[in-house]
Amino acid sequence: MSDEPRSEQPGSAEPRAETEAVERVWYDGSCHCGGVKFSAAASRNLTITLCNCGICFKSGHQELMVPEERFTLHEGQQYLKPYRFGNCIADHTFCAVCGIMPFYRPRSHPTGYFSVNARCLDLDQAVNIEYVEFDGQNWEEAMAAGQHVLTE
Repeated sequence: MSDEPRSEQPGSAEPRAETEAVERVWYDGSCHCGGVKFSAAASRNLTITLCNCGICFKSGHQELMVPEERFTLHEGQQYLKPYRFGNCIADHTFCAVCGIMPFYRPRSHPTGYFSVNARCLDLDQAVNIEYVEFDGQNWEEAMAAGQHVLTE
């Protein structure tokens, strides 16, 4: 993986805002031990969700929600172990070596998206980071109220 900033190629299948194109860059990430390495593409203006549900709050997960096509797992699949609870829709994945949850398939979007832990990413390329709160303790009501944010 190169240390050079990467922008998405013109003509990609990325959805674009009708009024202007969104420049996205690849942010590299890993678990604590470095066994799991991945990248996620997002804009330089990030919106990171702080959820107060039990697992996000206790593990310190800060969500950067990205579509599957803007996520690449480079190495470490063999270290990822699943954890499901409650209604068993969300597919939480932890590194079996260091215990970090670098990303998972969220309950809100169990297919087609990853909830990437922003704390596991190198965010040096970000220009602006906005933090928004999500009431995961009252998940159904928060979703119905439109509190959940997808990342550009």
